[in-house]
Amino acid sequence: MAAVTEVERLLESGLAAEAGGNVREALIRYEAAVKSAPEAARPALRLGTLCHRLRDYERARQLLDRAAGLDPNDPEIAFRLGATCDALGDRAAATASYGRTMALAPAGWQTWFLIGRQHRQLGRAEVAQAAYRRALGIIPDQPDVLAELGSLLLEIGRPEEALPYLEAAVKATRTDAGLALQLGLAYLQHDDVIAAQAVLLDAKHLDPADRLVDKALQDLANHRKRARRNRKAA
Repeated sequence: MAAVTEVERLLESGLAAEAGGNVREALIRYEAAVKSAPEAARPALRLGTLCHRLRDYERARQLLDRAAGLDPNDPEIAFRLGATCDALGDRAAATASYGRTMALAPAGWQTWFLIGRQHRQLGRAEVAQAAYRRALGIIPDQPDVLAELGSLLLEIGRPEEALPYLEAAVKATRTDAGLALQLGLAYLQHDDVIAAQAVLLDAKHLDPADRLVDKALQDLANHRKRARRNRKAA
């Protein structure tokens, strides 16, 4: 059995820190892995993916471009680079990276995710759901797919069905303010104001400048005010 290298230990401890919501420790571990193995693609992928989740898209793109140069045949790298280019508004680069992802992994979860997203954008919710479920059949705990399916169900007015997917996504990735926001909104639609507040405050902690989180917290406050007025009226 091969010995675990220092870089592997750093990546494993970074993943553990990320899963526990310890952003600072995860960044330290991934940074150290990148410095220890500058010619390895995996550390740059991990750090780039975390930077994307933290919405530092410029740095994420630098790291993911580096990873893609080191390993151009990794569909995970191509997919993450496409998502980051998409977030930056570079549609041409995103389309190219997504196309490469599908060519490298035609039956992979990333391809089914992209098929689902395409159908969702075209308003074909049922077909999109089927594609997302195919992706989850390949990797059941993949947070991006869980979040996408959950947000789709939330969007079409099915918050009860959305909750388990969004809860699983946030549990798997506790460093993403966007996922926490989606879960908070689902709880709010489900009239679970205590759970909504806890998750939305987590989202606020992760990204204090996110105005959508501020709006959700204001909606939560308004919801509580209406509930108090209704109780007094009764």
